[in-house]
Formats: sequence, C-alpha cells, structure tokens
Amino acid sequence: MKRFSQYVRTLSLMMLLSAAVSFSGCGRKESSPLSEGGENSPATPGAKPAEAPLDLQTEQKLDPLTTDDVELYLKVMRAAAQRVKNPTSADKAAIEGASRILAGSGSGRVPTQGDVKTLATANLVALAMDQIVADEMKIDAKTYRGIAEAVESAVPNPALAVTSTKEMPAAPDHAPTPLQERLSSAKTVNEKFLAPNREEIQKLILVVRNPLNLPK
Repeated sequence: MKRFSQYVRTLSLMMLLSAAVSFSGCGRKESSPLSEGGENSPATPGAKPAEAPLDLQTEQKLDPLTTDDVELYLKVMRAAAQRVKNPTSADKAAIEGASRILAGSGSGRVPTQGDVKTLATANLVALAMDQIVADEMKIDAKTYRGIAEAVESAVPNPALAVTSTKEMPAAPDHAPTPLQERLSSAKTVNEKFLAPNREEIQKLILVVRNPLNLPK
C-alpha cells in the first residue's frame, strides 16, 4: 500500500514539475523541417546531421524582450496572482479533488484517467495559474510561455535562487552550443531591461508559483 501511495504522489510531482518548469499545456516543439533535398534525398557521406533551427529547440523567446512582452507578462501574472488569492469555485474543486485522490492513494484504489486529469489541473491551479489566465484571455499559449520563460530566466523565483555561485557545480569543459549562446546573450540584455520591474516580478512569482498552493 505504501508503495502505491508513493506512486500516486510521484505521479502528481511529475505533473507539478511539468507545469512549473516546462510550462506544460498545449503542444510543445514542432518537428524540424526537412532538408532542402527533400525527404528521399541521399545523405552526403561524412556529412553531419542537420540541426533543427534554434527556435525549434526551445519555446523560450530567443530575442530580447520588448516593452509589449513585459506588459503582457505583467498583465497575465497580476491577474493570476489575484486569482490565486481569490480562487474560483472550479479552482477550489480541482484542488479539493486532487487532495481526495492523494488522501485515498493508500487504500489501493487505482487512479483513473479522470484522476490524472484532476491532478494535472490542480497542479496548474497551484503553480501555473498564469497559463489558465492567459488561455482565458485568448492569448496564444506558446507565445505567452516563450515570454514567461524568458522573463523568469532573467528574474528567477527568489524562493529557488542559489545563494552563491560558488556552490554551483563547475561547468563542463566544452564550448557552448549556439542555443546556449543565444539564450545567454538574451538573458544578459533581459536582466538589465527588467531591472525596473524586478521587485514586482519576484513578488508575483512567489504568489503564482508557491508550492504551498499544492493539494495536501
């Protein structure tokens, strides 16, 4: 029984991480386009496999953030923070349903597809309310996630911040990939650009992505 209970809680945690870190929801990365030679063109001997364009390797916005991007992010996150503080009946039902599922996990009950959906919804309510709000505002999900990931890369959750860079493990001894270089360059620009809004962003993140919101 204990093993089954742990399984259900692990399942919930996996969805939690998906919601908090990967901004799960709508479809993720598309397939990379075919090479110019077409699907059946012969491979050149010794040629390296073609890499997918950088914008297909991550959803995070690669170009520096604009004023419109920041205004959109703040609009959604402000509304999300208010909703976390004043949840709708549907939000409460999702959390309460997930709590019942977790509480009954030790009885040997096999989780249904409905249980999995309830847990996923509860995790969004608890840790990614901005995704729900953005969807209700009819904002393109991928566009919002790209902006949000860029903002929160430059202004990370203060509750998860590393206290000292000296505690970080040494970086592998190899050259950064083009994607890493592009993300690093954009992050440097974004950190300066977001400085005037940094305090408010951190406060919003602490409300919207607070683990204490998770079903017990």
